[in-house]
Amino acid sequence: MRQVADIEIRARAFWTDTEGGEHAVGFAASEDPEDGYVIFEGRPGDRKGLYLEVSDDIFAAKDAVEAVAFTDQGFVLTVRPAMQAKLGMVGAVAVFVAADDADGQAALAVLRGML
Repeated sequence: MRQVADIEIRARAFWTDTEGGEHAVGFAASEDPEDGYVIFEGRPGDRKGLYLEVSDDIFAAKDAVEAVAFTDQGFVLTVRPAMQAKLGMVGAVAVFVAADDADGQAALAVLRGML
């Protein structure tokens, strides 16, 4: 069954970074931020301290992630209802990552480790 998302990103560009116990991972439709992206930053296991940014730095907040459901095609991010206004009224973002994309699969592994 396909979940309905407010934004769908067919990710082809990925970014990961680890520094001092903080992790960051990003998924983008292309190298151009105008095409859509989602970024997570924080310490593994600290859901309340997790920073989320969706397609523009004005649509960002900490403690905005309700859930991340991993699928064989990527993941669906659900935004906490109380934080949707801060994120441009976005309730869900579906991110698709090709199964044969090594960089994309590595980024998914980082995200799994953060959550």
